[in-house]
Amino acid sequence: MTAGHAAIGSCGACGAVLAPGAPRCDRCEAPAVGSRPVTTALLASLAPASSSDRTLAAALDVGLVVLAAVPVVLGAAGVWPPAVAVPFGLVLVAGVAVLLVRTFRQTGGTPGALLTRTRYVDALVGTPPGPGRWPGAGVASVRLAQRRPTPPAPVATSTLLATPTPAPASPAPPQQVQQAQQPQHVPVAVLTDGAERIEVASTALLGRRPRPQPNEEVGAVVQLTDPTRSVSSTHALLSWDGATLWLVDRGSTNGSWVVRADGTRQRAEAGRPIAAPAGGGVQLGNRTFRVEAP
Repeated sequence: MTAGHAAIGSCGACGAVLAPGAPRCDRCEAPAVGSRPVTTALLASLAPASSSDRTLAAALDVGLVVLAAVPVVLGAAGVWPPAVAVPFGLVLVAGVAVLLVRTFRQTGGTPGALLTRTRYVDALVGTPPGPGRWPGAGVASVRLAQRRPTPPAPVATSTLLATPTPAPASPAPPQQVQQAQQPQHVPVAVLTDGAERIEVASTALLGRRPRPQPNEEVGAVVQLTDPTRSVSSTHALLSWDGATLWLVDRGSTNGSWVVRADGTRQRAEAGRPIAAPAGGGVQLGNRTFRVEAP
């Protein structure tokens, strides 16, 4: 990559940093069309894991490989029949190695990372490392991270200003009065930590890769970005009836909660709607949204 150029993202094939206007990746020669853009708002919600967590995660992964190699050692020492133990151990070691590489690249969560509640993510885009990525030498572009708790949104204050009293308006025609009295279907804005904003006008299905059920009609399908993969593929349904926002968990793995303004939390049972009042929040896995009234 040309020195002095600002990064625009990471290569979609190998994860290398790309320079502005670069037609191909300097590392793997892949076209830059598949690159993933920098998402600073998403990375702002991630906190680097401590050195002890990184060391423990790596030690657990290495220990898993060593444990898989025990049959090879026992077979070579004659404790177990070598003709059976050595081939079995080699196959086991290869299987564990493939598992570590696949989980590291596809989800960022190796067994060691899962046990220490951490994840490997791309340092530029916050997503799992992807193909062609390795820890160690590539640690500058891949970091082990945990999600920061979402800070409470500041409470807006209003100032009352004296204004002159307007003159009485002339009575509106009956047809106009009737239209004004009809309830308006106003969207509710659900704000995250700055990475995403969701407006629900009727219903919205949320998840990493949400899919409606057969014959189910939803107003919007919203795909959430979550490097820690705490959000399920189809996590929850939000429903706005014009006065109340309802949360329905869709059998998610890590659960859905309504967080009220006083800090109390209520977990949503799968398939049973609960109200999410304005001024509080909705938590899906590790993602936290603030509910704002129209």
